[in-house]
Amino acid sequence: MEEICTSITLLLFGLSGSLANLTLPIIANSPIHAQPTQQIKLTLSGHTAPVRALALSPNSQVLASGSDDGTIKLWNPATGVLLRTLAGDSGTIKSIIFAPDGQTLISRSSNNIKFWNSQTGQEIREVTEKSGVNAILLTPNGQTLISASGDRKIKFSNLKTGKISQILQAETTALAISPDGKTLFSGGENGGRIRSWSINTGKQLRSFFAPANKEFSPKKASAPITLVVSHDGQMLLSGGYDDSFQSGPLIQTDGQGFKAWQIKTGKLVHNFSVGTNVDALVISPDNRTFIAGGLARQITLRDLTTGKPVMQLVGHAGGIYALVFSRDGKTLYSGSGDKSVKAWQIIP
Repeated sequence: MEEICTSITLLLFGLSGSLANLTLPIIANSPIHAQPTQQIKLTLSGHTAPVRALALSPNSQVLASGSDDGTIKLWNPATGVLLRTLAGDSGTIKSIIFAPDGQTLISRSSNNIKFWNSQTGQEIREVTEKSGVNAILLTPNGQTLISASGDRKIKFSNLKTGKISQILQAETTALAISPDGKTLFSGGENGGRIRSWSINTGKQLRSFFAPANKEFSPKKASAPITLVVSHDGQMLLSGGYDDSFQSGPLIQTDGQGFKAWQIKTGKLVHNFSVGTNVDALVISPDNRTFIAGGLARQITLRDLTTGKPVMQLVGHAGGIYALVFSRDGKTLYSGSGDKSVKAWQIIP
């Protein structure tokens, strides 16, 4: 049996967009009285080091996990059966992306981008960046791979041929793209500045930043670890470092690791701490909830509009470094420093 989580059933506007009774796990010391329940559907074990990356295939039939052990494992997300292990990368797997065809898998490690055939496990090709690979993403149409390297270059390359069509100049630690594929977001500069770019013209459109926190003044926001755009294209979310728990002289950031802006106006909507670094950040398919994970062992689901906690999931024995939702929003998958992947039942 998996770990038993404390919970309470609340009547609220559920993640599916309609009123529903949801069982909400909560962490210890919560003021809400709780009763025991079970939210973990599956635990996938097999990696020998922390799990840093997750991706779900377009048809939802395969879950891919990448680890510090240098391997990518392909699982049946419904049963937890291990389908295949892709080996051949000597570094930590930091990102995984499925191409729209469901067969091509793209992985990022410290200095390499590798392309795999997920059906055969064969490596198709490899791109090496001496300055390091900081982030990758695919355009929504699946035709262009965008990668950010340590030499301040953001490269646009054809997925099939590898030919580079455009290069932007910006220090980058995280990338995100609008659902319509027209706008790219890059963050990475000191002070947490995030730029938006026209993908068609390569021109910078806007900068997003947060004012210095007076409590920690003159500390500035950290460079983003992860960026996400809401499914309606209206909000930009950023997760970063949070060292507010440190003693005064050791604090290097503004102590507020989560931020969100209205994309159209540039208005800062949220700017607060979730109590830990935000290493993983996703938005539920119904666009109502964002989910943050980090060094703390719990996963926090929060209302996208208000920022208030909706649900907390407890069961991992390590930090949370990767998150991905099922297409129907009923199941959340998490990768952890405890070397496992867990599947959580969010909606019955």
